[in-house]
Amino acid sequence: MRKTAIIIGLLFKLMNASSQNADEIISKYYEATGGKALWSKVQSLKYEGHYVMGPGAFAPVNQYIANEISYSDFSWNGMTSKSARNGDKGWSFTPWSGKRIADPMTKDNIHGSKLMSDPQGLLFNYAQKGHFVEYLGTDDFDGTEVHKIKLTTKEGDFVYYYFDIETFYLLKIYAKIKLSDKEQKVNTNYSDFKKNEFGIILPYANNWVNEQGDEGGLTQFKKIEVNVKIDDKLLETPGK
Repeated sequence: MRKTAIIIGLLFKLMNASSQNADEIISKYYEATGGKALWSKVQSLKYEGHYVMGPGAFAPVNQYIANEISYSDFSWNGMTSKSARNGDKGWSFTPWSGKRIADPMTKDNIHGSKLMSDPQGLLFNYAQKGHFVEYLGTDDFDGTEVHKIKLTTKEGDFVYYYFDIETFYLLKIYAKIKLSDKEQKVNTNYSDFKKNEFGIILPYANNWVNEQGDEGGLTQFKKIEVNVKIDDKLLETPGK
């Protein structure tokens, strides 16, 4: 019994130390990108830019995230696909399929959208949101030494964060999203860090990478605005 208690005590100390190390890195990340006081005022992010289709070929994209709202669109060849979520309801519209009306978001779509729509990031006040973090030590990301942190959401999703060991900028997120019948993996790399007019530093470029290492393409943003109210018309279901 005494041996079991000692083991449990050691495990608790290790978990506590891991959490403290994670908290230190998370704090340095937010301080390096504007400070927690400024980040605490961020309620929404509005992105404007383009997706690189190929050499000299760009497709306009717009994105908007807030805690209860998300919206994105993508334009190519005179057509625009859109998706939006407001609370627990959402829709997606893809004109290339020949449809004239939008499809409702599934429960899994809603869950994934909520996970990726925190404008402050899941790590900001993570304990208050019901999440748990662990420090996994250092790792290598494309030749750069990084701190690796694992966040477990209250729903059971796993999100891994890779922070530059010198600048503390976030270089990569690898998420394992728990869906109804499977696990969805999302791997996103970040670059081109700039300070916007609000005063926080954000990546103005990102690209996703699949499990085989194939890149999905580069998205570049020319403007990222903070606390801009979304036009309610954008949330209206097309073809309704």
